[in-house]
Amino acid sequence: MGTRREQLAGALRTEVFCWKVLKVLVLFLVLAIIQACTSRRPNLPALSRSRIPPRAGSESAQTQRPRAKPKIRAPLPDENSLVAKLTHRTPPHRAASLRLTEEGKRLLESGQYDKALARLEKTLAIDSTNPYVYYYLAKAHYHVGHHQESLNFLEVAESVLSGQPYWLAEVYSLKGENFRALGFLNLAVSNFNKALQLNPGNQVASNGLTRLRREIKVPSLR
Repeated sequence: MGTRREQLAGALRTEVFCWKVLKVLVLFLVLAIIQACTSRRPNLPALSRSRIPPRAGSESAQTQRPRAKPKIRAPLPDENSLVAKLTHRTPPHRAASLRLTEEGKRLLESGQYDKALARLEKTLAIDSTNPYVYYYLAKAHYHVGHHQESLNFLEVAESVLSGQPYWLAEVYSLKGENFRALGFLNLAVSNFNKALQLNPGNQVASNGLTRLRREIKVPSLR
Protein backbone atom coordinates (compact mmCIF):
# COMPACT_ATOMS: atom_id res chain seq x y z
CA MET A 1 0.00 0.00 0.00
CA GLY A 2 2.82 2.33 0.90
CA THR A 3 4.60 1.53 -2.32
CA ARG A 4 1.49 2.33 -4.34
CA ARG A 5 1.13 5.80 -2.74
CA GLU A 6 4.81 6.59 -3.36
CA GLN A 7 4.39 5.69 -7.05
CA LEU A 8 1.36 7.98 -7.38
CA ALA A 9 3.13 10.84 -5.64
CA GLY A 10 6.16 10.44 -7.87
CA ALA A 11 4.02 10.42 -10.99
CA LEU A 12 2.24 13.60 -9.84
CA ARG A 13 5.54 15.41 -9.20
CA THR A 14 6.76 14.41 -12.65
CA GLU A 15 3.59 15.73 -14.28
CA VAL A 16 3.83 19.07 -12.45
CA PHE A 17 7.46 19.42 -13.49
CA CYS A 18 6.55 18.72 -17.13
CA TRP A 19 3.84 21.43 -17.08
CA LYS A 20 6.30 23.99 -15.68
CA VAL A 21 8.83 23.15 -18.39
CA LEU A 22 6.12 23.42 -21.05
CA LYS A 23 5.05 26.89 -19.77
CA VAL A 24 8.65 28.11 -19.92
CA LEU A 25 9.04 26.83 -23.49
CA VAL A 26 5.81 28.51 -24.58
CA LEU A 27 6.92 31.80 -22.99
CA PHE A 28 10.27 31.68 -24.79
CA LEU A 29 8.47 30.91 -28.07
CA VAL A 30 6.13 33.92 -27.70
CA LEU A 31 9.06 36.23 -26.93
CA ALA A 32 10.93 34.97 -29.97
CA ILE A 33 7.93 35.63 -32.26
CA ILE A 34 7.50 39.18 -30.92
CA GLN A 35 11.18 39.95 -31.43
CA ALA A 36 11.08 38.60 -34.99
CA CYS A 37 8.05 40.74 -35.91
CA THR A 38 9.67 43.85 -34.43
CA SER A 39 12.87 43.38 -36.39
CA ARG A 40 10.96 43.02 -39.69
CA ARG A 41 8.95 46.25 -39.27
CA PRO A 42 10.15 48.87 -41.82
CA ASN A 43 11.60 52.10 -40.53
CA LEU A 44 9.19 54.92 -41.35
CA PRO A 45 10.86 58.18 -42.41
CA ALA A 46 10.26 61.10 -40.12
CA LEU A 47 8.00 63.76 -41.63
CA SER A 48 9.73 67.07 -41.94
CA ARG A 49 7.79 70.15 -41.00
CA SER A 50 7.90 71.38 -44.58
CA ARG A 51 5.85 68.39 -45.72
CA ILE A 52 3.02 69.00 -43.29
CA PRO A 53 0.27 70.96 -45.07
CA PRO A 54 -0.74 74.19 -43.32
CA ARG A 55 -4.04 74.24 -41.54
CA ALA A 56 -6.95 76.00 -43.15
CA GLY A 57 -7.08 79.52 -41.83
CA SER A 58 -3.42 79.64 -40.79
CA GLU A 59 -1.23 82.54 -41.86
CA SER A 60 0.77 80.43 -44.34
CA ALA A 61 -2.38 79.02 -45.90
CA GLN A 62 -3.78 82.50 -46.37
CA THR A 63 -0.48 83.58 -47.94
CA GLN A 64 -0.53 80.70 -50.41
CA ARG A 65 -4.21 80.97 -51.33
CA PRO A 66 -5.44 84.57 -51.23
CA ARG A 67 -9.17 85.00 -51.33
CA ALA A 68 -10.64 86.33 -54.53
CA LYS A 69 -12.51 89.58 -54.09
CA PRO A 70 -16.18 89.46 -55.13
CA LYS A 71 -16.75 91.02 -58.53
CA ILE A 72 -19.04 94.02 -58.65
CA ARG A 73 -21.13 94.08 -61.80
CA ALA A 74 -20.92 97.27 -63.81
CA PRO A 75 -24.06 98.93 -65.17
CA LEU A 76 -25.00 97.82 -68.66
CA PRO A 77 -24.55 100.32 -71.50
CA ASP A 78 -27.65 102.28 -72.40
CA GLU A 79 -29.51 100.70 -75.33
CA ASN A 80 -32.44 103.07 -75.16
CA SER A 81 -32.06 104.50 -78.67
CA LEU A 82 -34.05 102.44 -81.16
CA VAL A 83 -32.98 104.46 -84.18
CA ALA A 84 -29.40 103.39 -83.47
CA LYS A 85 -30.48 99.82 -84.20
CA LEU A 86 -31.27 100.66 -87.83
CA THR A 87 -28.81 99.38 -90.43
CA HIS A 88 -28.83 99.04 -94.21
CA ARG A 89 -30.02 95.46 -93.71
CA THR A 90 -33.09 96.42 -91.65
CA PRO A 91 -36.30 95.52 -93.57
CA PRO A 92 -38.50 98.53 -94.46
CA HIS A 93 -41.42 97.51 -92.25
CA ARG A 94 -39.09 96.99 -89.26
CA ALA A 95 -37.39 100.34 -89.89
CA ALA A 96 -40.77 102.11 -89.98
CA SER A 97 -41.86 100.28 -86.83
CA LEU A 98 -38.68 101.24 -84.93
CA ARG A 99 -39.04 104.90 -85.96
CA LEU A 100 -42.66 104.99 -84.80
CA THR A 101 -41.67 103.30 -81.52
CA GLU A 102 -39.01 105.96 -81.03
CA GLU A 103 -41.67 108.66 -81.61
CA GLY A 104 -43.94 107.00 -79.06
CA LYS A 105 -41.08 106.91 -76.56
CA ARG A 106 -40.49 110.65 -76.98
CA LEU A 107 -44.20 111.34 -76.50
CA LEU A 108 -44.02 109.37 -73.24
CA GLU A 109 -41.01 111.37 -72.11
CA SER A 110 -42.88 114.62 -72.78
CA GLY A 111 -45.91 113.45 -70.79
CA GLN A 112 -48.26 113.05 -73.79
CA TYR A 113 -49.40 109.61 -72.72
CA ASP A 114 -52.61 109.32 -74.75
CA LYS A 115 -50.86 110.35 -77.98
CA ALA A 116 -48.02 107.97 -77.20
CA LEU A 117 -50.50 105.11 -76.69
CA ALA A 118 -52.19 105.80 -80.05
CA ARG A 119 -48.83 106.00 -81.84
CA LEU A 120 -47.59 102.75 -80.32
CA GLU A 121 -50.80 100.90 -81.14
CA LYS A 122 -50.30 101.97 -84.77
CA THR A 123 -46.73 100.70 -84.56
CA LEU A 124 -47.91 97.29 -83.36
CA ALA A 125 -50.26 97.06 -86.35
CA ILE A 126 -47.35 97.70 -88.73
CA ASP A 127 -44.96 95.14 -87.21
CA SER A 128 -46.13 92.83 -84.44
CA THR A 129 -42.68 91.20 -84.28
CA ASN A 130 -41.08 94.41 -83.02
CA PRO A 131 -40.14 93.40 -79.43
CA TYR A 132 -39.66 96.97 -78.14
CA VAL A 133 -43.17 98.14 -78.93
CA TYR A 134 -44.59 95.77 -76.29
CA TYR A 135 -42.43 97.35 -73.60
CA TYR A 136 -43.40 100.90 -74.57
CA LEU A 137 -47.09 99.98 -74.85
CA ALA A 138 -46.81 98.62 -71.30
CA LYS A 139 -45.18 101.88 -70.22
CA ALA A 140 -47.95 103.95 -71.84
CA HIS A 141 -50.67 101.90 -70.12
CA TYR A 142 -48.84 102.28 -66.80
CA HIS A 143 -48.81 106.07 -67.11
CA VAL A 144 -52.55 106.26 -67.86
CA GLY A 145 -53.32 104.00 -64.88
CA HIS A 146 -54.06 100.77 -66.78
CA HIS A 147 -51.82 98.63 -64.59
CA GLN A 148 -53.25 95.23 -65.49
CA GLU A 149 -53.01 96.02 -69.23
CA SER A 150 -49.45 97.14 -68.63
CA LEU A 151 -48.61 93.84 -66.92
CA ASN A 152 -50.17 91.91 -69.80
CA PHE A 153 -47.92 93.65 -72.33
CA LEU A 154 -44.93 93.15 -70.02
CA GLU A 155 -45.52 89.39 -70.04
CA VAL A 156 -45.13 89.44 -73.82
CA ALA A 157 -42.15 91.80 -73.61
CA GLU A 158 -40.42 89.53 -71.09
CA SER A 159 -40.71 86.63 -73.51
CA VAL A 160 -39.54 88.44 -76.67
CA LEU A 161 -36.74 90.35 -74.90
CA SER A 162 -35.40 87.43 -72.84
CA GLY A 163 -32.04 87.46 -74.62
CA GLN A 164 -31.37 91.18 -74.00
CA PRO A 165 -30.34 91.86 -70.36
CA TYR A 166 -30.67 95.64 -70.63
CA TRP A 167 -34.24 95.48 -71.88
CA LEU A 168 -35.20 92.61 -69.60
CA ALA A 169 -34.10 94.75 -66.64
CA GLU A 170 -36.35 97.53 -68.00
CA VAL A 171 -39.24 95.06 -68.12
CA TYR A 172 -38.70 93.94 -64.52
CA SER A 173 -38.41 97.48 -63.23
CA LEU A 174 -41.69 98.47 -64.91
CA LYS A 175 -43.30 95.34 -63.49
CA GLY A 176 -42.15 96.48 -60.08
CA GLU A 177 -43.74 99.89 -60.60
CA ASN A 178 -47.05 98.30 -61.61
CA PHE A 179 -47.10 95.91 -58.65
CA ARG A 180 -46.27 98.77 -56.30
CA ALA A 181 -49.16 100.81 -57.70
CA LEU A 182 -51.51 97.82 -57.23
CA GLY A 183 -50.34 97.32 -53.64
CA PHE A 184 -48.43 94.06 -54.18
CA LEU A 185 -45.31 95.28 -52.44
CA ASN A 186 -43.52 91.93 -52.15
CA LEU A 187 -43.90 91.33 -55.89
CA ALA A 188 -42.66 94.83 -56.50
CA VAL A 189 -39.54 94.16 -54.41
CA SER A 190 -38.91 90.87 -56.21
CA ASN A 191 -39.06 92.49 -59.65
CA PHE A 192 -36.93 95.47 -58.65
CA ASN A 193 -34.29 93.05 -57.37
CA LYS A 194 -34.42 91.06 -60.61
CA ALA A 195 -33.87 94.28 -62.57
CA LEU A 196 -30.85 95.24 -60.45
CA GLN A 197 -29.34 91.78 -60.75
CA LEU A 198 -29.40 92.17 -64.53
CA ASN A 199 -28.41 95.83 -64.58
CA PRO A 200 -27.14 97.49 -61.38
CA GLY A 201 -27.47 100.84 -63.13
CA ASN A 202 -31.26 100.61 -63.51
CA GLN A 203 -32.41 103.79 -61.76
CA VAL A 204 -36.13 102.97 -61.82
CA ALA A 205 -35.54 99.77 -59.82
CA SER A 206 -33.05 101.43 -57.48
CA ASN A 207 -35.38 104.36 -56.75
CA GLY A 208 -38.34 102.00 -56.42
CA LEU A 209 -36.57 99.98 -53.73
CA THR A 210 -35.61 103.18 -51.92
CA ARG A 211 -39.26 104.25 -51.79
CA LEU A 212 -40.39 100.81 -50.66
CA ARG A 213 -37.92 100.73 -47.78
CA ARG A 214 -39.92 103.54 -46.22
CA GLU A 215 -43.03 101.36 -46.31
CA ILE A 216 -41.73 97.85 -45.54
CA LYS A 217 -38.44 96.37 -44.37
CA VAL A 218 -36.58 95.42 -47.53
CA PRO A 219 -33.10 93.80 -47.38
CA SER A 220 -30.53 95.63 -49.49
CA LEU A 221 -29.47 93.78 -52.65
CA ARG A 222 -25.98 95.26 -52.71
